[in-house]
Amino acid sequence: MILKGGSRRGANDLALHLTNEVDNERVVIAEVRGMVADNLYDGFREWELICDQTQAKEPFYSLSINPDPNQREWSEAEWQRAIAHIEDRLGLSGQPRAVIFHEKEGEDGKIRRHAHVVWSRIKFENGKFKAVHMGQDYYKLKTCARELAKEFGIDLPKGIKTDSLPAREKNDEVVHYDLAKSHGKGRDPISAADRKKHITKIWHESEGAEAFCEALRRAGYVVAQGERRAFVVVDQESGIHALARQIAGVSIKEVKHRLGNADAYPSIEQAMDEIRICAKDASCIKGDTSKQRVDLSKEQRLLQKLRRMAQRANQLNASRQAKLGKERIEIAERHKQERQALQRQLRAKETKVLRVRHKKKPEGIAMQLRVIFGYEMLLQWQHHRQDKKREKLFEKERHYLKSRHEVELQRLERKAHRLRKLEIREAQTLNRLTKRLGNEGVDKNIRQEQRREEKSHGVSLSYI
Repeated sequence: MILKGGSRRGANDLALHLTNEVDNERVVIAEVRGMVADNLYDGFREWELICDQTQAKEPFYSLSINPDPNQREWSEAEWQRAIAHIEDRLGLSGQPRAVIFHEKEGEDGKIRRHAHVVWSRIKFENGKFKAVHMGQDYYKLKTCARELAKEFGIDLPKGIKTDSLPAREKNDEVVHYDLAKSHGKGRDPISAADRKKHITKIWHESEGAEAFCEALRRAGYVVAQGERRAFVVVDQESGIHALARQIAGVSIKEVKHRLGNADAYPSIEQAMDEIRICAKDASCIKGDTSKQRVDLSKEQRLLQKLRRMAQRANQLNASRQAKLGKERIEIAERHKQERQALQRQLRAKETKVLRVRHKKKPEGIAMQLRVIFGYEMLLQWQHHRQDKKREKLFEKERHYLKSRHEVELQRLERKAHRLRKLEIREAQTLNRLTKRLGNEGVDKNIRQEQRREEKSHGVSLSYI
């Protein structure tokens, strides 16, 4: 279980990330508390406007809860318990919040369920708005992870079980300068130490630069010319490491003396291309060919995932546009009916007034006497005032109806604008996946689709 949170701003970007249905197999808005709007975009905007009453710059606290997919699944009661426990620890009890569940397929094909919880940091206290202080939240989340793991009976990653990092050893077995990269995906301090042992062993067993580079190539590494350092080594995951730091007890001067001129070695980009080619060609690396088959199947799974995501993006885009078009037609028809109904209502009132006046109007001598004594002129003046007053009321009702229609149309346009931004965000998600595959042709098609979307205000993702 990994808890990652922090204060942030940007209501629209946050809502776009949480509602991205292309990057996630399923998106479920499980709970919304403390907002008037019926969607995350307008609801987060409400919290942002409330934050404007304070000096705070970051109105939200966003938390992601990622259970280990290799362990058991959590029940709904455990999810609620975890969220409530974390909320109490962070001092956000009772604050407006939104809980969103994402289901995402991993590289191994398994569906991983994780949760996003967004709180509003702004609360009303002592007659004024103020932001909840979120200091030391990293350590509070780490404590929460340990407490929940003990309560749920689950295991934690090594970095969360202990408070401190491994101490620097005299024999330099732990590569501390590589520790930042070791916290990334698929890496840990142990693998960094194993890599250093392996490269150090190859250094001492090889004689000369050519033998050393060839032995590294067979082990899955390529020596390249660095940008800030003379020599670096590129691993099979395209990780870049300073070569001198991967060899225990050897100085940079000794590495340069054995390898010679750095200009004779490939650049980092060329080394990455060589690694990519070697991963697909079993004859290039004479070591463990089973890993190469795994790498190739992994690339195939990524390609299948890209195609599936693109197909889902097309379906989502079509369904959203169809739903939006249907809503436009329904609103236009309803507005037309409301205008006609109001016109009939006003016409009926006007007819009723004229009918009553006609019934009260005398005939013959009585009418002549009213004209002679000036009563008819006075009555016409009174009717004129009544007509003007009634016309003002009619105009007010028309204006109110028109304003209400304009508000609905503006809401619909905001929805269409958010839909366009969401489609762009989903296209960017596909773009990132194609970069992982190194497919420049597909990457080019994505950029063309994005430029076409900016011109036509519609995204078409049928390029796979």
